[in-house]
Amino acid sequence: MFTGIVEATGLVKSIDGNKFTITHPFGEQFSVGESIALSGMCSTVLTANKKEFTVEIMLESRRRTTFGSALTGDKVNLERSAQIGARNSGHFVTGHIDEVGKIESLSRDGDAWRFRISFSPENAALVVEKGSIGIDGCSMTVAACGRDWLEVCVISHTFSETLFGVKKEGDEVNLEFDILGKYILRREELEEVLD
Repeated sequence: MFTGIVEATGLVKSIDGNKFTITHPFGEQFSVGESIALSGMCSTVLTANKKEFTVEIMLESRRRTTFGSALTGDKVNLERSAQIGARNSGHFVTGHIDEVGKIESLSRDGDAWRFRISFSPENAALVVEKGSIGIDGCSMTVAACGRDWLEVCVISHTFSETLFGVKKEGDEVNLEFDILGKYILRREELEEVLD
């Protein structure tokens, strides 16, 4: 479980089949088996030292995330797993990416940056104005939404400290829809089947 508050950015140092080695600035050695979010995707540490760690990203995860087209040198948002009892400044983020969205436009919006991101229309029921969404692991508030798009406004701190600051139109992002919405939608689906 994560909070969607990105702690740092790392770099994809190497890709060997399904094994990705990531450099990080934390200055600590992660434990084997520890969970860490890579641009919002929950991954398990296989090996580590104080400067880098290696994870395995299976085919299912590569299909559903931007890691299917990742390259050596790509930057990634990093968040260590949440600690029970600590403050949660974001929202409950599982690290289970639902789909890849595409940045359709970005522009200045007063003192923020506004990003419009497209996604599959079948997930429209999971996006609500002023609801939460995970974008590349960042807990964001939906500013506006339509049938197959959503907009978020990004403050200067988030813009400079996460991948938002290097994104451009046409770039892809990992999307995790709010877990509460998923459970509500699933219950409604089951009620229809059982009626």
